Amino acid sequence: MKYITKRMAAALCAAAILGTLAACGKDGGTAAGSGAYTPLSLLNSTSASPRSPAVLDLTGATVITLSGSGASVDGKGAEAKGSVVTITAAGIYAVSGCLEDGRIIVNAPKEEVTVALNGADITCSYGSPLYIYKAGTATVHLMEGTENTLTDGAVYSFDDEYSSAADEEPNACLYSKADLLIQGAGALTVLANCDNGITSKDTLQIYDGSLWVQAANNGINGKDSHTIDSAAIAVTCGGDAIRSTNDTDETLGWVSVSNSTLNLTAGEDGIQAETALTMAGGSYTVVSGGGSGVQPSDDSSAKGLKAGTVLSLTGGTYTLDCSDDAIHSNGDVTVSGGTYTISTGDDAIHADEALTVSAGEIDILTSYEGLEGTTVSVSGGTIYIVSSDDGVNAAGGADGSGFGGFGHGNAFGGGNSDSCIDISGGYLVVTAGGDGLDSNGNAVMSGGTVIVSSTGQGDGALDYDGSFTLSGGTLLAVGSGAMAQAPSQASQYTVSLGFDSALPAGTFVSLEREGQSLAFALPISGSHIVFSSPELEGEAVYTLSYGGEYSGQTVDGLCSGGTYSGGTEAAKLTLSDYITTYGRAGMGGMGGRPGGMKGGMPGEDRGEPPAEGFNPEMRPGGEGRENGGMRNHSGQDGIPEGEGDGRGTPPEDGFANT
Repeated sequence: MKYITKRMAAALCAAAILGTLAACGKDGGTAAGSGAYTPLSLLNSTSASPRSPAVLDLTGATVITLSGSGASVDGKGAEAKGSVVTITAAGIYAVSGCLEDGRIIVNAPKEEVTVALNGADITCSYGSPLYIYKAGTATVHLMEGTENTLTDGAVYSFDDEYSSAADEEPNACLYSKADLLIQGAGALTVLANCDNGITSKDTLQIYDGSLWVQAANNGINGKDSHTIDSAAIAVTCGGDAIRSTNDTDETLGWVSVSNSTLNLTAGEDGIQAETALTMAGGSYTVVSGGGSGVQPSDDSSAKGLKAGTVLSLTGGTYTLDCSDDAIHSNGDVTVSGGTYTISTGDDAIHADEALTVSAGEIDILTSYEGLEGTTVSVSGGTIYIVSSDDGVNAAGGADGSGFGGFGHGNAFGGGNSDSCIDISGGYLVVTAGGDGLDSNGNAVMSGGTVIVSSTGQGDGALDYDGSFTLSGGTLLAVGSGAMAQAPSQASQYTVSLGFDSALPAGTFVSLEREGQSLAFALPISGSHIVFSSPELEGEAVYTLSYGGEYSGQTVDGLCSGGTYSGGTEAAKLTLSDYITTYGRAGMGGMGGRPGGMKGGMPGEDRGEPPAEGFNPEMRPGGEGRENGGMRNHSGQDGIPEGEGDGRGTPPEDGFANT
């Protein structure tokens, strides 16, 4: 499979940009290959925000009029020499017109300078069209309703007193060595053929307006920090789309995005913060590294949202299609709101340390692994995961997943006491090609709803190396019997069921006693099932049936609002111990996993298993109880389990009581 390198992506992007250039008077609309944007198309598309667009009064401003190969200045503080305009004093400078091959340079040390782009189109073949060389603070104001364009050439000459080839300075179409503020209710198109689109070597703040950036390398960079609020931004680039890169001060290098609309197509990372990344409100679409169908390169990062220390997502709507991790932090990730649609060739959400989800709607359409961190905690939200390997993985250390490897952590049983999956709330549905829930340490479940399936023949729906303590919530886990596990400790009634052959996907399973009917359907074909619910009661005699029909609603395998009928009775089951095993319990073995043959007697004639998966003639070990398969902690007979239909609204209590 081909994958995009940084140079390839840069070359492709630059070619697309060059195809749009035709000097002054050029069409500033849709660029070749973008197919979506015109300079003002993103205006008024931002999410609701308390911030009102900044308004600038041009009364008394110095007026700079661009006219082909030259410019004129009306007012103080600026001088035009040929096609170069130099601003040397504080003030407001209103720029309009077209400059075919020239630039505006700000050289006003420690002064506050505002460049008001009022319908300006500047092309510079040899350097930055707009270069903030020295200033105290610099503001680029986009006048309301105007379209403005900055375009550079493919090679910078660095042959003037303001430039340095050794330092590669400037290296962006809009370049500032001072704190830079971009605001106003106008639009700016940046076509960067040489290197980067917009760069501030200090802080960068973007408010209000519309930015459309195409860059051969990185899109928009605020080195010390990068703030975006109430803006609409589209970036197509060969490198990172939005970034902050200060790695010498732990208080800097952060990115904050809120109440904005971002549409980012990046050869490498969509958003990259050296330290913290926080996002809230707004609508965010990111395609990185060519998307989820492209194998990530070993020598570059192509993540969607990436932070060096902490990544916090408190709201917004996200569509992420990434060849590398979609959401990644070298430290912690916290999701406390928002709606997410994720496709990725690697992890959907990865934290080297703690991953916490307390709210939000997360739909992971495709991934290598779904949620991964040293610890993974889910206390709220609705999460759907489809993964080719583990659905939820608690594994210590840095990201080790990807194509062609063994995945993460201790693949052959060495536990990590720091690793833990902790589920206390929320609604979690996992369909995994590897383990469903996989902890290299412990697992804890005290609330919420978890429906987890594993289609891997050498994997299990539940996999832990330490202990799994269950005290609340609804759990339905379905997989093969090869590496089957159930909770190791429970204070809520739990059944673990193993069958001699797999029950088909969609098979209904019912547990009925007087006054109560619990039904569910198998999400996949499976031969091992774990089920736990606060509605299961001890010492009650349940009739276990499978097959048949259910008249009510089935959501993700959980049934409600109807009645079960027509099934085959498998056993009478009395729950006397909190964990009851029925049938084949699985392989067991490594890392503290429960044994699979508890109570069985070698050499006993068990007969041929029936096609349905149950054999009422099988005799368990130990006391020789009838109607059992293998017996477990309580010696009681066990149960099978059920399937899910499409995704709908989860039932309030998960099951129907009749």
